[in-house]
Amino acid sequence: MSNRRWPKVVAALASGAILAVTAVGAGVTSVLGQLEGNITALDVSDQTGNAVSSTESVVVDEITGEVAPFDVLIMGSDSRAGKGNKGYGSTAKFGTAERSDTTILLHVSADRSDAIAVSIPRDTLIDLPTCKNSSGESISGGTGKFNEAMSRGGPGCTLKAVENMTGMAIDNFMVIDFGGFKAITEAVGGVEICLSEPVNDPLSGLKLSAGNHTIAGEEALAFVRARKTLGDGSDTSRIRRQQAFLSSMVKKVLSAGTLLNPAALLGVLTATTESLTADPQLANIDNLRQLALSMKDLKPANITFTTMPWYPAGDGANVLMNKKKAKPLLKALKNDTPWPPKAANDQPLLRTVPENIRVEVINGTGVQGAGKRAKKALRQEGFVVVNVKKGDPVAATTLIYDPEWDNSAKTLAYSANATVQEPVKGTGSTLQLVIGPDFTSPKEVRISEALKDKTANINSADENYCAS
Repeated sequence: MSNRRWPKVVAALASGAILAVTAVGAGVTSVLGQLEGNITALDVSDQTGNAVSSTESVVVDEITGEVAPFDVLIMGSDSRAGKGNKGYGSTAKFGTAERSDTTILLHVSADRSDAIAVSIPRDTLIDLPTCKNSSGESISGGTGKFNEAMSRGGPGCTLKAVENMTGMAIDNFMVIDFGGFKAITEAVGGVEICLSEPVNDPLSGLKLSAGNHTIAGEEALAFVRARKTLGDGSDTSRIRRQQAFLSSMVKKVLSAGTLLNPAALLGVLTATTESLTADPQLANIDNLRQLALSMKDLKPANITFTTMPWYPAGDGANVLMNKKKAKPLLKALKNDTPWPPKAANDQPLLRTVPENIRVEVINGTGVQGAGKRAKKALRQEGFVVVNVKKGDPVAATTLIYDPEWDNSAKTLAYSANATVQEPVKGTGSTLQLVIGPDFTSPKEVRISEALKDKTANINSADENYCAS
């Protein structure tokens, strides 16, 4: 492999069954010839009215010469036609038309410090756009489910629908089907998931005990497709599980076990690129390589997943986009500003306010009185300090916490700049902060009001989630 590494994998941007843009890590330069032509290019300019050039940079704005924000619509196709898609209902029953069973609008900031992945519920009722079908005939719009757009006019029609919903101009897209999703999960060596209780879903074929599992292929596809026996049976509850699966895959792809294993990395890259249909710009391997390099420092903690805010349509089955609650989210995407709002640029997605976090301060500095000073400073930021005691010296501020309280730990670790974090089961709700010589003063924490919206279900790629 090349001695110059594509530092991290093209960080997995997939939707419901996808995580396809972030696996381009070490040494891709030497295998470009093997990957060239793997991605199927699809020109949808006849639908959108906007032609995308395969040679135009996907990273640099040609007018300003600066790195530009990157927006891509990622679609999971439920097509039963093609290799690897059999066994999910026949084409005689479902037809050859595909629907976007899962759709994510991904925005990556211009400075590549963070990314926002917005899931769009497939059962959202929208004003469908006028599109051309596969025969070139114009199909007029009307009210219908969001996922009908693809069956009417392919990915271009879905792209057009999202542009109408968001008011954004989106040039780039990716599509992956059942077979491609299975291939990617197998190539990464399986993805770890968690179940809070056993599941036996006859429709998807998923049968697993409670606890942690590593799944791939058919089993992984069943996990992200199951509805009736997991959550409340709705598409919106399934979205949260799909996002958790993608988060776990991001962490797996970015792990040293994948990045530092040339054979494993090449397998992931091959499975990923062979599984994709994309616009001509993203189908160009050189463009994908540039995109990967520009995203090399993007971390799971800075990838935010959310769902387009919604409310029930009143028919017991469908939902409507909540335009009022979606407005600040869409404004942030258009203006390339952080979302949800935070106190500082380096603050990750935090959901627990300091006032709800119990802390025991352990003085590991060796300096008398440092523990009491830390207690006072933490209380000023709102933390509930319940005890202070002397401990063994430590080289760096360390946070000891029960994994059940990981969201609380995330808030305290950020505020106290705890560079060492040790999850210990059974330690309870009180977090232990062992201050070291590097401890100064805690940083301000800002918890966004947007986190209170249960329909948006905001989470980040570094969070642990156990499906129920």
